Amino acid sequence: MSGRHAKHTPSRSTLSPNGLAGFYQPKQVFLRGMIDALAFSWSFIVGTWIRFHDANWIQQLSYYLPCIIGGAIVFTFVNFVLGLYSPEGATDSTSKRALILAACFIGVIGVMTSFFYLNFSGRIGRGVMALSCLFAYLSILGHHILIRRKLSRYRPRTVLIATSLIDQLEIASNLPSWKKKLDIVGYVHRKGFVPSGDLPMLGDVEHLATIVQQHGVERVLCTQKSLSDTMFTKVFSQLRYSGITVTPLHMLYEEMHGTIPLELITPEWLLSASSAPTMFYIKKIKRVFDVAFSLLCLAVLSPVFLLAIAAIKLSSRGPIFYRQVRVGRFGRVFEIVKLRSMVVNAEQDGAVWSQKNDPRVTKVGAILRKYRIDEVPQFINVLKGEMSLVGPRPERPEFVDDLAQQIPYYKERLMIQPGLTGWAQVRYPYGATVEDAWRKTEFDLYYLKHMGLVLDIGILLRTAWVVVTGGLDGKEKGEEELATYNPSPTRISSQPSLIQPSTPSQ
Repeated sequence: MSGRHAKHTPSRSTLSPNGLAGFYQPKQVFLRGMIDALAFSWSFIVGTWIRFHDANWIQQLSYYLPCIIGGAIVFTFVNFVLGLYSPEGATDSTSKRALILAACFIGVIGVMTSFFYLNFSGRIGRGVMALSCLFAYLSILGHHILIRRKLSRYRPRTVLIATSLIDQLEIASNLPSWKKKLDIVGYVHRKGFVPSGDLPMLGDVEHLATIVQQHGVERVLCTQKSLSDTMFTKVFSQLRYSGITVTPLHMLYEEMHGTIPLELITPEWLLSASSAPTMFYIKKIKRVFDVAFSLLCLAVLSPVFLLAIAAIKLSSRGPIFYRQVRVGRFGRVFEIVKLRSMVVNAEQDGAVWSQKNDPRVTKVGAILRKYRIDEVPQFINVLKGEMSLVGPRPERPEFVDDLAQQIPYYKERLMIQPGLTGWAQVRYPYGATVEDAWRKTEFDLYYLKHMGLVLDIGILLRTAWVVVTGGLDGKEKGEEELATYNPSPTRISSQPSLIQPSTPSQ
């Protein structure tokens, strides 16, 4: 090869520091597992000493030792199976990792508790179990935060498939953001088309399997056009069977950024977003969780709720509660109840989107809105089944019709129950334009596909943090993590303009 074509083809054993080496070597995985096992065991040793701090504690520990070692082995094995020691876990949030570890601990406690059927003298008492599990969970969670921090620097070696000018433009417009997460090796192109740019040309697609092996490639990134090309079906299947990840653009954004650009959504993607386990979760588990959590929150927040009512009554004239019609699942309308945070007749001239620092908001209302206290009455809507704890925020009918005309797939949000909070609310700062609604729809559709108990609990934990800190500022981490998808100029010019600037009437 000449010019920009790659001349040196390193083997997998000579990967760069950014590649897989050093992150997923067997000795690294073994070391991480050993640290977890030792932390688990030492926590039970410390717990036993605290519970029996006398001369006989070592003898008591000797009875517990088989159960402790067994629990450490089971716990470490489950973490390995779940991929918590591998680079694939780098995309997990800290809250998700904490929930996974908590679930592992619950399972291991069950295994250790059942051990007394085999050896009654080895049964660990409740006091020792409680202390030891607390120490073990905190120490192992700290270890996994360090693991996640190290794995976050992992950048898989990636080749880009470009078979046409459209592919190249689409890739080139997004390349700067990808380089932060991927170690881009170069282009693989179709015979007769050579992309331009600074990246090396590795060869044509007919030799893709050889190129992947020679350059130690771990991931092949392609456009949806290439993925659906029958020419690539066989070679992509071979790569997947050999452990190489073949990733279309929409999966890259889902994996790395927790969003799905609307420009990349296809009918096939929408069909795959509804699966049988997810529907079971919506109909059964999610509803039970909604009711139980709502009753708990109403009981815990009742003093705050009563103080808010008193503050509204003393600070301004007018009703305490404010009712508004919203659109729920499958387009059914319902009425939400909120604590009034604006002046009376704030919308006497018609429906208007609320703005940041809205002059219609009262002084007390500003505090209620900042800490989401005005939303507390909506737990009643959750109990009535009109809303869920987590889901896309319900919008007003007049706004739904307007946004559906400007944002593709906007009404797909109506396929699930609206939520008191949602993935878009904890990932995207407050917005009041069509552009903001576009971005939030991308997060809502990601949630539609990936909803589950772990994600819901993670969203609720993030919501609690947002409430305590007084809101998600656009300058905070939420905005920094967002990756904007840039469609190719060719794609843009071939489509009608969908996003229109907001007007005061909106």
